[in-house]
Amino acid sequence: MKINKYFWPLVLILLFISALIYLPLVGSLGYYKDDWYLIFDAHSQGAGFFHEVYRIDRPARANVMQFFYALFGDRVLFYHLAAYLYRVVAAVALFWSLIKTWPRRTEAGFVAALLFLIYPGFLSQINPIDYQAQLLSLCLALLSIALTVQALQTGRLIPRIIYSALSILLGWAYLPLVEYFIGFEALRLVLIVQFLLNQKGRSLKDLLIPTLRLWLPFLSIPSVFLVWRLFFFETERRATDVSLQLGQLFSSPLTGLGWLLSLAQDAVKAVFLAWAVPVYNLAFDLRLRDLLAGLGISALAITFALTGLWWLRREPDEKESDWRTQFLVIGTIVVLAGLLPVILVNRRADFGDYSRYLLASAAGAAMIVTAFIYLLEYKYVRTVFIALLVLASALTHYSNAAQATLETRNRLDFWWQVSWRVPAFETGTTLVADYPVGAIQEDYFVWGPANLIYRSEKQGQIPLEIKLPAAVLTDDTVLQILRGKGDETQLRRGNNVVRDFGNVLVLTQSSPGSCVRVIDGNSPELSEKDRQRILLIAKNSKIKNVLAEAKSPTPSAEIFGAEPAHGWCYYYQKAALARQLGDWKNVSALGEKALAAGFYPSDKIEWMPFLQAYVSLGQKEKLRRFVSIMGESPFIQKQVCVTLSASTTDPELLATIKESFCK
Repeated sequence: MKINKYFWPLVLILLFISALIYLPLVGSLGYYKDDWYLIFDAHSQGAGFFHEVYRIDRPARANVMQFFYALFGDRVLFYHLAAYLYRVVAAVALFWSLIKTWPRRTEAGFVAALLFLIYPGFLSQINPIDYQAQLLSLCLALLSIALTVQALQTGRLIPRIIYSALSILLGWAYLPLVEYFIGFEALRLVLIVQFLLNQKGRSLKDLLIPTLRLWLPFLSIPSVFLVWRLFFFETERRATDVSLQLGQLFSSPLTGLGWLLSLAQDAVKAVFLAWAVPVYNLAFDLRLRDLLAGLGISALAITFALTGLWWLRREPDEKESDWRTQFLVIGTIVVLAGLLPVILVNRRADFGDYSRYLLASAAGAAMIVTAFIYLLEYKYVRTVFIALLVLASALTHYSNAAQATLETRNRLDFWWQVSWRVPAFETGTTLVADYPVGAIQEDYFVWGPANLIYRSEKQGQIPLEIKLPAAVLTDDTVLQILRGKGDETQLRRGNNVVRDFGNVLVLTQSSPGSCVRVIDGNSPELSEKDRQRILLIAKNSKIKNVLAEAKSPTPSAEIFGAEPAHGWCYYYQKAALARQLGDWKNVSALGEKALAAGFYPSDKIEWMPFLQAYVSLGQKEKLRRFVSIMGESPFIQKQVCVTLSASTTDPELLATIKESFCK
């Protein structure tokens, strides 16, 4: 294989840039969103359970995930690094395809590969388990296309057969992992057409037969997949049932018009808005320290990118050609082909949880943007434009990772605190949690970590029974809990969740620096920072579901990280547990030990266990120390008055409480 002399130096530059953009915070990232139920299933039931998880829509993913779980286990860092590697290899494969197709346009190929590598429209890189198979599919797709390009340009028969066979095998491997990546086959086809156009003496009208002849072996990739998908595989998921979704087109003629409008809108998102909207949404919410770090990383990435461009200044200046038009046409075809399968199943791309639908169009978007860049007349203007795009991408990915890091840190801290406070939960308890960082969009954001700590025993049944279910705190959930009865059963990907709205336990953390509170509905302790939905359902929280005399668990360090240092919240949780056991001396001793170590709460409601201990032990002098502190918050002072008044029958002590906290 004849290799462009600039190829490997530029690959090294791409590697440096990608490392700057994707790896600075990788050691601080943990499991994220859908990762929680996937890691619970594999950790508790073994990697073979992935076959049940993906049985309904993408069974090929099970084999991939079973292999990687056997290889990486619960060590999340390795999943992040593998996902990063797939992005790099995919970009290198695209770079190879472009410079083999346009050998005199190495600079344009480098810029397009760079923009594809750092494409800011895809924001789920931080989901290492859930997107492992998807990013592997991306990598295999681009490698398959690169091998097709190499096969076309290989003169000898045996090497051509080998490259073609490898390309087809990789094609058959990537599509079952992500069926809507079938749009990549459009990129393969247009590169075959471009290969023929590059040959002198060919016109468009002469291309049909030669194109079909060259494309025919590779047509087996989508053909075999579609035959299997449409005629042999029976999906149980509506969103991936092609015939069901396409049936809407025939039931309503306006459906097709709506699809065309959606396709155009999402194409604009993929090509243009991806470089502006995510960075606006994410970077401007960064803390100053993180913003400065992001800008520093961006500056280094820009430096490496400009180094690559400077290196290519030594490339001979070729006469103008219509390559920019070719980039625009091919890029547009790839963008539309990448989005069309998504639109046809009535899904839309966005810059949130559905940013994954932009990934199939990223290569085409990179080619279009590159063509526009090189329509600019002056080199310095082009250089500035490229630098701005690298800046936007680097800031987007760093901001996204920084936000995920904050969520990871909070999740781990939250569940370590729960493990200190709760030795065990009663089986069947429906957990309702409120995290201070990041929304709880699905119930397994809560029951995943809870069951990993408390109920990860092997079960010999399918579907798997989730021993500690959870409910997302929506308006409907609040109404169900306030009714105090009723249940709901949900079977999802092999996990059977039965929520009992008459038997809930509320876990809440009002801010990242405060402690997790396990709410006792008989005497709820509420913070001024608690959400209104928590305030509404607090009285329905049943503390009896905390089995205070059980043996406390130790969360897995591979999943939840090392145990945090024992600061204020450790003593608070142990004091809250001792209070539930009625061990008031221990509560008081824990408070004194925390104060002696210089620890104080960030939320005044966290003084409550210690105030109750002082009342129960008759320690009036210690109680008086908190009069002015509680007086700063009428909301909390009212709770102190009610709770402490109910904690004693001593007339003298009651008088002190009334005088100090009930005015």
